[in-house]
Amino acid sequence: MLVSTMQTGMLQSLHLHPSSSRATWELSSVPSPSLWALMSWFRKPTSSPRPPASSSRDFANICNVVLMRYGELEEGIDVLDGDGNLVGSSKIAARHALLETALTRVVLPMPILVLPPIVMSMLEKTALLQARPRLLLPVQSLVCLAAFGLALPLAISLFPQMSEIETTQLEPEIARATSSRTVVYNKGL
Repeated sequence: MLVSTMQTGMLQSLHLHPSSSRATWELSSVPSPSLWALMSWFRKPTSSPRPPASSSRDFANICNVVLMRYGELEEGIDVLDGDGNLVGSSKIAARHALLETALTRVVLPMPILVLPPIVMSMLEKTALLQARPRLLLPVQSLVCLAAFGLALPLAISLFPQMSEIETTQLEPEIARATSSRTVVYNKGL
C-alpha cells in the first residue's frame, strides 16, 4: 500500500510493509508537482535578455562611488599647482576623480573572477591534487587570496593617485589663478 503526501516541496511516500506492523517514511528524490511547476516557471524564456551579473555589479559600484562622494561633486576638490600650492576647488576635477575611481572599482573584481577558475582548472589536473582531494579547498583558498593580492594593486595603479589635468579643461577662475599649464588633484580611492 502506498500513500503520498506533500511536505517541503518533495514527494514523500509512506510504505506499509506486509511483513511488518509498522510504516516507514521514505523521502523520494522526485520533486513534487508544485516544485515542478515552480522549476518550469523559472525556465520560461523571456523576451528581454537578463543583464549579466557583472553589469549590475558595475552599476552598483559606480552608484556607490557617486553617492559616497557626492559632496565632492557639489563643492569640488582641491587642485594644486606644480609646486604643491593650492590653486582652488574644482568641480570638473572632482568629476574626473570620480570617473577614475569608478573605473578602478569596475576593474577591481575582474582578476578575482577570472584568475582562480583558470588556475584551478590547471591545478586540479595535477597528480598531487588528484591523489589528495582534501587539499583542494586549501589550494583554492590560496589561489583566491593570491588573486585578491594581485587585483587590488593592479586596479589602484590604473590611474595615478595624484592625477594631472590641464587648466584649460577646468573652470575659468582656476585657469586665471595659476600660470601652470597643468594642475594636480588627488583622485581618492
